[in-house]
Amino acid sequence: MRYWPLLLMIVLGGCKIDRNKKVDRSKYTFTISDDAELFFRNVRQIYYDRSSPDGTWQAYRFSDRYVGEEKPAIYPVIVINWLKDEAYLLIDTNATLSNEDYLQVQIANKADTTIIELKERGRERMLEFGTKLYEAIQSGNEMSVLFHGKYVPIFTDGNDRESFRIPMGDFYRLTKVF
Repeated sequence: MRYWPLLLMIVLGGCKIDRNKKVDRSKYTFTISDDAELFFRNVRQIYYDRSSPDGTWQAYRFSDRYVGEEKPAIYPVIVINWLKDEAYLLIDTNATLSNEDYLQVQIANKADTTIIELKERGRERMLEFGTKLYEAIQSGNEMSVLFHGKYVPIFTDGNDRESFRIPMGDFYRLTKVF
């Protein structure tokens, strides 16, 4: 009986999946393992809105993401080709940013400011761009996106940050980066 509190603390501590894990870029892959696929299908996919235009692949958008048009939003989309056992990361935006030619995000911390860009699409470029945003969120950095020639704050509240962080963590788990 006296071990129940310890067991309860361990179980509750395990509920925050991958909250503080670091990304190991040397493990980047787009291949899905069988165990990761089962975990995603049975545990994680319920948190996503799914679409499948042609039936050979499915796009998973986090259900709790911001979908309004009052402020700019960037969010990751997990695209899974079940026939090839591959997953890709698509960086998507809400309608507010849809007319921008490319994405440019300013990441600021106490020491310096960095600007990252996503001008050309491609699975490696989108994964690296998403990872940089993920790492900035993990570090608690402030971010702004270029919108009509001005930097506008993005990921301003905890829900916005979590709506980006969670799908990134799911993608990393799905492709065995974590």
